[in-house]
Amino acid sequence: MSKPKIYKHNKKKLTLEEMQELVGGYIQVLTSKDGKADIVIDEEGKLKSKSPNFEATKLWLGDNRNEWYDIIVGDAIICTDKARLS
Repeated sequence: MSKPKIYKHNKKKLTLEEMQELVGGYIQVLTSKDGKADIVIDEEGKLKSKSPNFEATKLWLGDNRNEWYDIIVGDAIICTDKARLS
C-alpha cells in the first residue's frame, strides 16, 4: 500500500466531485483540533482497508497519540481559509 496523501487547499472551495475524486469515495468532513480547518476523508476508507494517515489524524486529534480514540485512513484534503466548507 502506498503512503496516504494530504492535499491542502486554501484559496477556493472544491466541488463535491473534486473532493470525491481526491479521497477516492464518498466524503466525510471532520474539523481539526484547533478548529481552523476542515479535513475531508473517504467515509468508507476503513472498509476499503486504506493505509493509516497519521499526519491527518494528528491535525484532527492533536499531537498526543495516547489520547487518540480513532485514526484517519487514506488520502485527506485539508481545507483552510476560503476553501473551508462551513
